[in-house]
Amino acid sequence: MRALMGRLALAMTLAAALVGCSVTVPGVAAPDVSARSLVAPTVDPVPPGDRFSDAKRRFTIAPPKGWTADTSGVQGTAVVFVAPEPVRTGTGSFSANINVVVVPSAADLTATIAAARQELHGFRGYASTADTDVVLFGGTLAHLLGGTFSDKASGLPLRNLQIFAVHDGSTTVVTGTAPASDWDSYEAVFEAALRTLTVAR
Repeated sequence: MRALMGRLALAMTLAAALVGCSVTVPGVAAPDVSARSLVAPTVDPVPPGDRFSDAKRRFTIAPPKGWTADTSGVQGTAVVFVAPEPVRTGTGSFSANINVVVVPSAADLTATIAAARQELHGFRGYASTADTDVVLFGGTLAHLLGGTFSDKASGLPLRNLQIFAVHDGSTTVVTGTAPASDWDSYEAVFEAALRTLTVAR
């Protein structure tokens, strides 16, 4: 479990590492997605050829069109997708991104989410905006967490959405992060991409 939480912290840190500088913008509540969260798609919502497949065959995901994929393994990630244009703030910029980490874990989804909640509240100014079960294409039970927090180094208010899936001794965490000030431009993009996650079966 410590390995997972360490990777979660790295994923959050990686997202924050793309910060240019600080501004003060409060986060806003996420829309209620619970009504459709537990309805598994019966048909793959992703057109053929639009999925990114992990080289180790642990997961697939459909990133937003035009986003760059970095598979270098920076900070233990399986892949990082970066938006083509950075978000401009008053004194700097931030590149919205989606990163994926996969870690070995013997914990089930319930224990994983309980530990993640505890870890997330350790981030500066963290406030929860989403916390709900979802079912992915293929029937995998997963969980969405979202929140606002401040980048430790710059103080820039950020917001993210994460999806957690546990399967066959590993946990896959996909995190989409953008400045809180521009969340409305990215929320639907992140939610659509995260919900395309499939894990190896």
